[in-house]
Amino acid sequence: MSKDKLSGRKTLQVAPILEELEKDRLKASIDIVALFSSFGVSLAHKGSGYVGLCPWHEDSTPSLSVNREKGLYNCFGCGESGDAFSLVQKTRGLDFKGALAYLKGIAGSLPAAPRLEPAPAERPQAERVQPAVVAVAPAAVLKVTPTSAGAASLVDLADVDAHYQSTLRADPVARAYLSSRGLDVPELHTSFGLGYADGSLRQRLSDEQASALTALGFFSAQGHEHFERCIVVPLTDEQQQIVGFYGRKIDGSKPEHLYLKGGHKGLCNRAAASVYRDQLILTEAVLDAVSLYALGVMNVMPCYGVNGFTAAHEALLKAERVECVVLAFDADDSGRRGTQDLAERLLGLGFSIKRIESPIGKDWNDFLTGGGTGATVNALVQAAPLETLPSSGLDDLSMKRQGGKVIFARAGVTYRLSGVRDSFQAALRVGVRMEAGGRTIVDTVDLYSGRSRASFAQAGGSIGLEVSRVEADLLLMLEQLEADRARALLSSDEAKVEVSPTDRIIALQFLSDPALFERIIDDLSSLGYVGEDVNKLLVYLAASSRKLDDPVSVIVSSQSAAGKSYLIDTVKKLMPEEEVVSMTSLSDQALNYLPDDALLHKFLIMGEAVHSESVEHQLREMLSAKELARLVTMKDEKTGEMTSKLVRKDVIVSMVMSTTSVDVNPENASRSFVVAADETEAQTKAIHDSQRRKYSLERLSNQGETKAAIIARHKAAQRLLEKVAIVNPFAHLVNFPSRLMRTRRDNERFLDLIACVAFLRQCQKQILEHAGGQRYIVCDVVDYRIAWRIMKAILPLTLSNFPAAAEALYAAIRSLIQAKAERHDLGVLDCEVSQREIREATGLSHMNVKRTMRTLVEYEFLISTGLASRGARRGYRLMRDEALELVDLSALVSPEELAGQLALSQSGASGSDWVTSGSDPLGQG
Repeated sequence: MSKDKLSGRKTLQVAPILEELEKDRLKASIDIVALFSSFGVSLAHKGSGYVGLCPWHEDSTPSLSVNREKGLYNCFGCGESGDAFSLVQKTRGLDFKGALAYLKGIAGSLPAAPRLEPAPAERPQAERVQPAVVAVAPAAVLKVTPTSAGAASLVDLADVDAHYQSTLRADPVARAYLSSRGLDVPELHTSFGLGYADGSLRQRLSDEQASALTALGFFSAQGHEHFERCIVVPLTDEQQQIVGFYGRKIDGSKPEHLYLKGGHKGLCNRAAASVYRDQLILTEAVLDAVSLYALGVMNVMPCYGVNGFTAAHEALLKAERVECVVLAFDADDSGRRGTQDLAERLLGLGFSIKRIESPIGKDWNDFLTGGGTGATVNALVQAAPLETLPSSGLDDLSMKRQGGKVIFARAGVTYRLSGVRDSFQAALRVGVRMEAGGRTIVDTVDLYSGRSRASFAQAGGSIGLEVSRVEADLLLMLEQLEADRARALLSSDEAKVEVSPTDRIIALQFLSDPALFERIIDDLSSLGYVGEDVNKLLVYLAASSRKLDDPVSVIVSSQSAAGKSYLIDTVKKLMPEEEVVSMTSLSDQALNYLPDDALLHKFLIMGEAVHSESVEHQLREMLSAKELARLVTMKDEKTGEMTSKLVRKDVIVSMVMSTTSVDVNPENASRSFVVAADETEAQTKAIHDSQRRKYSLERLSNQGETKAAIIARHKAAQRLLEKVAIVNPFAHLVNFPSRLMRTRRDNERFLDLIACVAFLRQCQKQILEHAGGQRYIVCDVVDYRIAWRIMKAILPLTLSNFPAAAEALYAAIRSLIQAKAERHDLGVLDCEVSQREIREATGLSHMNVKRTMRTLVEYEFLISTGLASRGARRGYRLMRDEALELVDLSALVSPEELAGQLALSQSGASGSDWVTSGSDPLGQG
């Protein structure tokens, strides 16, 4: 809302409404087949739609399906789907407003693809012909906005980049060149934005656009395209905006390496410096960096030749606090001279360095095409000696706390820091009093800001201190403060807690109870978390699985105030505090400063899943590789020289995160179970009823003691759980949906979930001993049934990433439309409802309904009738009168089927015996 200056009244902000109207209009006017073609994706007419090779994964057989009439696409290989807006957002890396502006810029300029004719009758095999590929020329893509002076123009270089990328996909000569160098890989094209200049850029421009790009150096005065016959790579600034290009000639003509006129602008793969701060590799040329990336060596950035380390490189390394720079220039005289010059410069700036060369050929592309591997590169880096400037005794920075201040000191210089917070993440603004030689400087510094540190260091230079030394001191202070904060995240007392004899008896009775899982659900309800039995069991099982070598992790996704954090906190109360690590936020390197055993067999609670890319990368590595690895610089105690050491920290955690995001990061989601909090009105009423009992006489009399007893019982039971091996004799009979590639991980997590159930039921099983002395327990059908019930409930959201709230709202809308159609004697598919009717029927808020309805329309479960005229309401109809089937669950073998198959192979066991032993905690069959 904004205020009217005259009346003071609040006026409605209409921009979001207009954007929605514009979105619908654009979707109707954009030919999605032509849009795909403009991005270099060739589509072929098949049946009632189009098919082609998916640009988002390696696709040898066409798995991308495009429906031209509906303006939608879906890949049956990787699951990517959406409309014209999502296509532009994913291909161009834009947000919604950026995609809206882009489509507005090309609306009407895309040539329409031919209308599909009805498919002819099936021909005999001998008469069949290959379907023709729809060839659509790329549209004019550049946007030009005159400046206020009218003398120049502002050009969006992202549009130039899009043209070059589109040309590369369609040019067989350029693709053949990249293939010959081992670089024709879709992931590389996407990660580096590789493109090709075939000389056609001028044809896509107006005279004004051509003039603007000529001023930037894209064309000569005679109109020759500067990057013609070049593979091109965009270069970006601090805001990830394209500010320049690098070009590499593919025809051998000179010069081979091209840039826009003027000094070098922007960097390539600059994100590597923030993700891989411990160790960053610098190559001599751009394609060398791309070649190492192709080998899986992602901590790499290129320079622009032997003398191409720019001020932008230096600023980035300082801002991201890179610890060690690995120089990987060409293995020739020129490359070695460049390495020596850059080594001296970096050492003078306070960086540690290493040097490596390609053992095959002259450069890293020779290494790639010669059969080199990423493991060899990593081995070369690890074996290379670490170089630092000789220690002068000034590197030791002592730290102590005194009277609320933190005091750092070294060789006659003292820094007194005030205002240091116990908890900080991406900013740490402190007061610094620097004293040296009887002179003092007092200022405020944000230790996380490179600019702020540099400014303070310059002030140090005014009193005779070395500027680079002061800046290095500030970085050391930040690192020590981060280490202190990381240690404070852990409990101060992690000594092993002994279980008393009385608690041991109570805990063993609890773990041996056949109704164990019903009691877990009831206990969590007694602690205040009502309903959501599946979520309760899954999070409890995940927390318990921390003791296993393959624990499971969970992401709880729902809108704000749905109770996701309360669920996690309630389960946390039942876990031994010495085995829980809980964090609400953390800095990029905080996890690395934890003690060595801090993340071994722990229940890790991360809070809201919003972290930096560096932290997200570490979390994924923790779950996949079960370790954190970093190269650190340290002083040898005997020689006093600086050395490097690869520090590996074993990590085995069950991690639980919560998020309000509708679209969970697929890299995170594929490593975790994804569940949603119950957002229905019935759950809200149940919560209200529980809250009303907060001030009841019953709670005053008994509830405090009951809660304490529940918590004590569970903590004792958790401490008694013994780490044993799990054997699943029926794993070969467990089927799983296999249509999506991500199920390669989900199938394993289902097996892990079965093992988690068996682990928690260990007191109800016989512990056996293997010939080698290892103790183990065996999974049974009771374990399978509990895991199967949970998996059936969560699998649709886990695989489809389709919000549970949208699924529930669809069911409510379907019932509403069916009832309205019956009242008005209409066909169900002919009856429509408004958002107001839906709000009144469901009790949901306006924003909740609006957001969820958009999802249902995009997934083609509902049809929006649009706005017929000014003031008319938007209506919605069912696409089909059928229940949602997000995932085919028929592949999951039922407990009855499994028991029957086992009964055939085991004498003396009947199918009913296998199924009815134990209880059903979820009360479903």
